[in-house]
Amino acid sequence: MPDSELVHITLSPRGAGPEPHPCLVLLHGRGSNEQDLPALVPALPPELFVVSVRAPFSFSGSGYAWYQLQSMGVPDEPTFQQSLNLLQPFLSNLPQRYPIDPRRVFLGGFSQGAMMCASITLIHPALVRGTAVLSGYLPNIELPSDRPGCAGKPVFLAHGREDSVLPLAMGHDARRRLEELGLAVEYHEYAMDHQVVPAELDDLSAWLRARLAS
Repeated sequence: MPDSELVHITLSPRGAGPEPHPCLVLLHGRGSNEQDLPALVPALPPELFVVSVRAPFSFSGSGYAWYQLQSMGVPDEPTFQQSLNLLQPFLSNLPQRYPIDPRRVFLGGFSQGAMMCASITLIHPALVRGTAVLSGYLPNIELPSDRPGCAGKPVFLAHGREDSVLPLAMGHDARRRLEELGLAVEYHEYAMDHQVVPAELDDLSAWLRARLAS
C-alpha cells in the first residue's frame, strides 16, 4: 500500500523571477525514482520551480512504480486508482506548500509517469496548465475525462520511432485519443529508443517557453 504522502524533491528556479513561480511536476517511469528526471532540468526554462515525485509502489529494489501492469498498455486498476487518488490532492496542495503559481503548473512524465500525467490531465484538467507526455501512452481502460475542461489544453507528446518498450503505435494512439477529446496536441517523433534525446529537450523547452509567455 502507498503512503498517504508522496515523497518528492524540489529544485528552486535557476533564474531570477518573482514569486509565485511557474512549476513543473515530474513523474518518473517504472523502476526509477524521484532522482531521475531532474537530470533533464538544466535543458528547460530556468524560471521553473521543479517538483519531482516518487511513485508510491516499490518495484525492483530501489525503484518505484505508479501501478502494476495487467498486460501491455493495461494498468491494474486498483493500484492505478490509488496513485490517481494520491496525485490529485498532492497537486492541489502544492501552491499552499511552495511559492508556486497555481495557474502555471505543468506536468511532465516519462513512460509510466507520462501515462499518469496524461490521465490526471484528462480527469482534473483545472489543476494543469499543460502536460508533457514523453514516451508514454493512454491506458486501455475507460477514463472519466472532463471534456469541457480538456478543450484546448496544451499537450507536448513525444515518442521514439525505435521504441522497444512502448511501440510507436502507442504514441500514435495517444495522439488520436487526446485530439478527439479536444486537447491541443503538439506531436513529435524522434529517431530514438525508449529514452529522452537532446533534440526532444530542445523542442520541449521551446514548448514550455511559449506557454510561459502566453
